Amino acid sequence: MKKLSLLIFVLFFATKASSQDLLIKDINIITMTSDTLLKKQSVWIHNGIIKEIGTFKKLQKNKKFKIINGTGKFLMPALADMHVHLPEKEKIEKLLLANIAAGVTRIRIMNSEVSQLELKERLKSSGQLISPVIYYSQLINRTDTYSEAQADSLIRLIKHNHIDFIKLMGLSNEQTFDNLTKAAKKHAVIMCGHYPVYQKDGKPFMLDMEKTIKSGFKSIEHLGGYTRLNNEDEIKKAVQFTKEYNLFNCPTIDWDIMAFGQQYPDEYQKRLTYQMLPKSITKNWESNYSSSIDKAGGSVKMIESRDKYKPNFDLKIKILKRLYANGCLLLIGGDAGNDFQADGFNIYEEMMNWSKVGIDNYTILKSATVTPSLFFNQSHEWGTIEVGKKSEMIILSKNPLEDIKNIATIETTIVGETVYKNKELMDQL
Repeated sequence: MKKLSLLIFVLFFATKASSQDLLIKDINIITMTSDTLLKKQSVWIHNGIIKEIGTFKKLQKNKKFKIINGTGKFLMPALADMHVHLPEKEKIEKLLLANIAAGVTRIRIMNSEVSQLELKERLKSSGQLISPVIYYSQLINRTDTYSEAQADSLIRLIKHNHIDFIKLMGLSNEQTFDNLTKAAKKHAVIMCGHYPVYQKDGKPFMLDMEKTIKSGFKSIEHLGGYTRLNNEDEIKKAVQFTKEYNLFNCPTIDWDIMAFGQQYPDEYQKRLTYQMLPKSITKNWESNYSSSIDKAGGSVKMIESRDKYKPNFDLKIKILKRLYANGCLLLIGGDAGNDFQADGFNIYEEMMNWSKVGIDNYTILKSATVTPSLFFNQSHEWGTIEVGKKSEMIILSKNPLEDIKNIATIETTIVGETVYKNKELMDQL
């Protein structure tokens, strides 16, 4: 019954504004083409595309417009979460809804408990579910081996099935990596994921950083590889190659914080998601958290574990700051999966983490808008608010350029001509 009522609500809410052109009146625009705020501008949306931007008096108007009053509010491109795991089948609808409620209209799948092809067909055939745009992946695991011919055949199949990229989960051997990257480059398929490390003589063996970057590997998750380098000179050289070859990095710092107890004992109470999500969710998190502390051996063991991991965490922060200082390409990924991490909303936490280490707000916002569009070679379609771009936008009550925590003040998500009121969507969660 709950699933039926949710579907009825979603169908009604998602379609009620879809037959009209939209005009967002007198709003402050964060275009993401620069950090300059365009004050009191209006945006005309026609057939899902931004038709015109200007003052309300000068815009062409007709009686078919649905007008949204944006006075005193802020408009910016909708967000992309570049590190998402799909849960078991019965939780998929909730995940998709949560992302739209958080203002996330594009997600990159980096692991999945369900068949991505089945989900793709389901969404294509139903046309009923609220969903962000999904970028699907072919997962490569540690036990997978591919000859040159097999790698070429796999890439051809990926292209045929319109899978968007290869995600390296693990690596069997160096030759498999070479065969996959060669085929991916030949057929113009994106390959990215965990830094390539395989077992050799019972020990982990890391591929050469220079070779990996030059291979066309497009993004590294969790700052893998960098943390295995031996000295400052190696880190400096790796960052230089990262910049030179336009390698993207998706740090997922918040996963480290929550998985390795860096918030212990009670820093979790300061999290945006903890403060903004319903008590029913946060109480469940706290119950799970209490149980996990007991299983770990109590407070003393938690502190030991937290402090043991901290040097590695500090190294990741150092590398993130170095990549930022050198203008390297950064992607926001929520990587939600632990207690106190919520699908969609967890990119807010990652933004807060970056802000705490000194990354400026404009760069943080770019990592969730412009830079993801560059990753998929689609910056001509989305990622900024410009005439001719797709209408994927969020309306906020406060300016995130001034304070990054204002990203949590999203009131409305717009996809095409469809208008979602985020509070009403959150109520369904």
